Amino acid sequence: MRIWFLLLMVLGSAGALAVVRYFASGMAETAASWLMGLPLSYLAWKAFYHDRVEATAMSLETVADQLAQAVQKQWAHESAARRMDDPYPLPVAWRPADADLVEPWSLLADVAQGWPGGPPGDPARWPEEVAGLAGAAAQIGEVFTQFVPTRRLVVMGEPGSGKTMLLVRLLQDLMEQRPEGGSVPVLVSLASWDPGQPFEGWLAEQLRRSHPGLRVPALARMSGADAIDLAQALLDARLILPILDGFDELPPAMHPLALSALNRALSAKQPLVIASRATAYRTAVQRTDVMVRLNGAAGIHLLPLAPEQAAAYLRRDAGGEHTAAADRWTNAVGHLGTDTPVGQALSTPLGVFLARTIYNPRPCISAAPEPIPHPDELCDTTAFPTRAALNAHLFNAFIPAAYAPDHPHPPRWSVTRAYRTLVFLARHLETNRDSSPDLAWWELHQALPGPARRLTARLTAGLTAGLAAGLAAGLTFRLTVGLAAGLAGGLTGGFATAPSTRLRWLSGSLATRLAFALTFGLAAEFAGGLVAGLAAGLAIGLTVGLRTEKPDLATIVGPVTLLAQDRRTYVVGGLTTGLAAGFAAGLVAGLALGIAFGIGVGIAFGLMIGLAGGLSRTAWGGLVIARLYLAVRRNAPWNLMAFLQDAHEHRGVLRQTGAVYQFRHLDLQRHLAQQPWPPPPDQGLGCSSPT
Repeated sequence: MRIWFLLLMVLGSAGALAVVRYFASGMAETAASWLMGLPLSYLAWKAFYHDRVEATAMSLETVADQLAQAVQKQWAHESAARRMDDPYPLPVAWRPADADLVEPWSLLADVAQGWPGGPPGDPARWPEEVAGLAGAAAQIGEVFTQFVPTRRLVVMGEPGSGKTMLLVRLLQDLMEQRPEGGSVPVLVSLASWDPGQPFEGWLAEQLRRSHPGLRVPALARMSGADAIDLAQALLDARLILPILDGFDELPPAMHPLALSALNRALSAKQPLVIASRATAYRTAVQRTDVMVRLNGAAGIHLLPLAPEQAAAYLRRDAGGEHTAAADRWTNAVGHLGTDTPVGQALSTPLGVFLARTIYNPRPCISAAPEPIPHPDELCDTTAFPTRAALNAHLFNAFIPAAYAPDHPHPPRWSVTRAYRTLVFLARHLETNRDSSPDLAWWELHQALPGPARRLTARLTAGLTAGLAAGLAAGLTFRLTVGLAAGLAGGLTGGFATAPSTRLRWLSGSLATRLAFALTFGLAAEFAGGLVAGLAAGLAIGLTVGLRTEKPDLATIVGPVTLLAQDRRTYVVGGLTTGLAAGFAAGLVAGLALGIAFGIGVGIAFGLMIGLAGGLSRTAWGGLVIARLYLAVRRNAPWNLMAFLQDAHEHRGVLRQTGAVYQFRHLDLQRHLAQQPWPPPPDQGLGCSSPT
């Protein structure tokens, strides 16, 4: 490859000399054009060389260690945002799953014993009966690594029973036990997976999105093999332990297909954890037409919170036993363990979380604190005759509690504004995203009506390109010329929906770009002359030769960070692309028009292409359009990303999974999506009855 680059540099230099000679330019211009072309060739070579150095600088075990650090930090932060340890973790317990949903216990032991190299754990620690899988709280790590022979586990439970919370605890336990260079547990949501696509390809893309550094090329697996990136290399080396949440969030018709696809994709010794609502999983594996189970998997079923544990938790969160705040719960916790609506609602971690947020507010500095609702209202069977009615009340009261003016982190948005925004976002996910829980900022433009989305995209591209071209061309032509050219180019384009973080030259395609430039220039000779054609060809060819790359090996990237990188890519990448392409085009045009004048023309043209093309290479432009439209329509605040970040970090309304946000619970999303639109002006101002 190095020889090819040297050859291209020589041929490029010779070509430049030939063009200069053809146009009878002076020796000074010849030397100047040849010398100024060298930096571009050098930059292309360095990009190629740097990639190969990055790819070979560390072993996969070292990459896994760095990834593990990022994952551990990510979930420590997320646990704090979800208040999982405040005041202490809820003691979730479980029993073995029903025998008809998983593999026979004796079969799991036989399968693991027959693996080449033996089982992954110590058979002496395996329970003789499946009843030995029962456990609670911090035992989940031990159950998975020591008690399950195959290290494949299905976690089932009712809505709000704490499945995700248990998965996070399992991940943290595995991280504490992880040996240096060992596999890295990664928690991802299955909601965005189409079982028709290869599972490992989808999982690799989830890794790349949350950890952009894993896009760095890895060494080929063998001589002559296709290159792969670090994400795929880690999967191939079985250095990723998938913990898959949200199986039930896939369309029901896809559940059997998903299980079958997992069975085909994963080798027998690949550890795996999958979580699902019990009803959805039972329906998937007990269809009358076909029956499919997850190969080699044991299962556990989460239990309701023990009444005494739920009562102790709510009292402790209020201030502790024998305090006035804790005594407010006396009537409500007296119903725990019964079939009353309040007894059922407070039997799950979700119900307890909602209740503590509403009725146990945090200390704050406020001259006039808001009146605190009393837990006794949960016992009103006239207002809330069923568990569904009481759940709706808890969801309705949760938003005002999270955005109360006397919250420890005073909100920037009123309760009414926050409620309207959250209802809109929930409706967007249910309507435009097929009930997906993943709230991705680069997909928010899909909330706009189709015609508005297309029109505003073109206007934004046109104005951006016109302004850039106009300012650059002002030194050479008139400002109106640049604006007109920019608008003409911009109105024919649009924007992309994939976030990106950096631009670099595709070194492997340099010859293609130069060939494209030459071909374009020769064709343009019939219309506008060879010089103009070569100028346009080089500018467009070099611009097309740039692509996005995500740096920073094994660094976790959340939604806000990803947006900042994407925006920086547009600004810096657009300017860099435009200046580089314009400089190259100007060198060619300068042979006929004069070096100084030609470079000015080239830079103006390059900036127009670079900044307008930046919108097609980044998702930031789409978000700008969506924010503008939603703010004008009063569906969301202008600083939407700040609102989402606040809803995650300070309100507990959203949670973060990799590079996307999700509502705290899928049932909260569905509840909000079913609310009237537009919401009544006073909706969300208090603990209202269910609608």
